[in-house]
Amino acid sequence: MRITITAILLLMFISVSAQVQEEEKKAKEKVEIFTSGEKDNLQFFFKEQVDKMKLSEDLRDDYYGIILYYSNKMGRIGNKDKGYTEAEKKTKLDAMVIQLNDEAKEILTKEQYQIHKESFGKIVTSVYNRKGWK
Repeated sequence: MRITITAILLLMFISVSAQVQEEEKKAKEKVEIFTSGEKDNLQFFFKEQVDKMKLSEDLRDDYYGIILYYSNKMGRIGNKDKGYTEAEKKTKLDAMVIQLNDEAKEILTKEQYQIHKESFGKIVTSVYNRKGWK
C-alpha cells in the first residue's frame, strides 16, 4: 500500500515538474517588446479609443475578439522558437495588421473604422519604434 501511494506521488511530482519545466522553457523563448507597465498604458489607451467608437455590446465583443486574436498572433511572431529574421518579423506583422484591418472594416462604420485605424496604427508605430524598424 505504501509503495503504491509513493509511486502515485512520485508520478504526480514528475508530471508537475515536467509541466513547470515546459512553461519555463516557453517563457524563455518569448520575447517581450513592452514592459508590463507599458502594456497597461497601451491597453488603457486602446480602451479609451474603443469607447470613442460607441460600439454596441455585441459589436464590442466581436471587435475585441478580432483584436485579441490578432494581438495574440502578433505577440508570438518574436518568439525565439520561430527563428524569424527581423525582416521576416516585420513582414509577418504587416500582413497580420492588414488582415486585422480587413476584418475590422467588415464590422465597423466608416467613422468607427477610422478611429480603429488611427488608434491601432499608433500601437503598431510604437512597435516599429521599439524594434527600430522603418
